[in-house]
Amino acid sequence: MLVISSISYIFIYKSNNMNWEYISGFFDADGHITLSSMNKGKNKTVCIGFTNIDLNLLEEVKTFIDKEISGKGSISKRTSKEIHHSDCYNLVYRYNIGLLVAEKINSRHYKKKEKIKLVLEKYKSLTPRNGKYTDNMLKMREKFINEFFSL
Repeated sequence: MLVISSISYIFIYKSNNMNWEYISGFFDADGHITLSSMNKGKNKTVCIGFTNIDLNLLEEVKTFIDKEISGKGSISKRTSKEIHHSDCYNLVYRYNIGLLVAEKINSRHYKKKEKIKLVLEKYKSLTPRNGKYTDNMLKMREKFINEFFSL
C-alpha cells in the first residue's frame, strides 16, 4: 500500500508541475531533433521528438505541449525484435509545430542546443511557403542540411 500511494504521489506531482524546464531536461535525456523526409524525393523537414518506454509519461508530455502550442504531436509504438528489449514509444512533432516546440526548449546538451539554434536561425528562411525553390535557395538549403548533420 505504501508503494501504491508513493507512485500515485509521484504521478500527481508530475501532472501538476509539468513545465518547459521539465520538457527541456527530458529532451536532453531522451529527445532528438533531426531533418527528415516524409516521402522519398521530398525536401527534409524539422522533426523533434522524445523516445521512452513509459507511454503514460509521453502522453503527459504530449498533453502539455499540445495545450501550450496549440499543436498536435503523434505517438507511435516501436516494437523490438529482440526478446530482451522493451517496446518503446516515440512522440514526434514535425513541420512548423516542430519549430514551435524547438523555440520553447532550453536544451543544455551541446549538440542538441546547437542543432536547435541552427534550425531556428536558418530553416524558415530556406524553406519557402509555396515550396518553390530557386537554384540559389536549393544550394543554400543543401549547405544548411550538411551543416546540420555535421554537428
